[in-house]
Amino acid sequence: MRTSSESDRHWRSRATAFAWWLSTAAFLFAGGCLVFASVNDIRRGARLLPPTPPEVATDVVVKNVPDEAGRRASFRILLFTDQFRWRLSSRTSLENGLEQPAFTPEMKAVLNDAKEIICVGASSEEIAKHVSFARGRANEEWRAARRAEQIAMWVRESITRPIPVRKLNIGHHARTVHARHTSDQRRVVIILVLERDDEADIDQALRVAMERESAHAPVFDALLNEYSLAAPAGFTWVE
Repeated sequence: MRTSSESDRHWRSRATAFAWWLSTAAFLFAGGCLVFASVNDIRRGARLLPPTPPEVATDVVVKNVPDEAGRRASFRILLFTDQFRWRLSSRTSLENGLEQPAFTPEMKAVLNDAKEIICVGASSEEIAKHVSFARGRANEEWRAARRAEQIAMWVRESITRPIPVRKLNIGHHARTVHARHTSDQRRVVIILVLERDDEADIDQALRVAMERESAHAPVFDALLNEYSLAAPAGFTWVE
């Protein structure tokens, strides 16, 4: 004679047994996916980054920034010191190529840690007096593109593995009232893409990242709103 416990092990029908096993498998699968996602998020959030190099004055990491489709990217945005900025953005070093900066080992380590590198070119509000504003702005936007290209060339010479390097031209700085010094308008910014989902729109995600951090680092607000080619519709990339 079967005991009550033995009877409990028998299902009323095969359909009931199949439904129970199917629901159990679905539960285990969902739990496994959740664990995998959690571990992956922890791994990405806990990623150890190389320390801030001496060339950099402001070092901001912005993680898991979504584009309009919800795909995410993480960035490390590096604003260079005044001394190094001058070496990178002066017209002499830009146009004759004689003064090439030597990145420190710390800076090279930071660059080689990236999945993608974005070099930003900018120009100050200064325009030659003998040209029209429109012509002068066009000249300065060209010069900003040249800066992005020159910085990209120096970056490529400092990395030791194949990393995509993109060039972002934010253009000519808007006119300001009583501007005494404009060298800080020729900002030198290098942006590292640390992580990105497949097909993530870097343009959209980067803009969101800058907007998110603009209250803590006003330079991001300036990059988004005070330059001629940083339009809300999209950044201007140098081919």
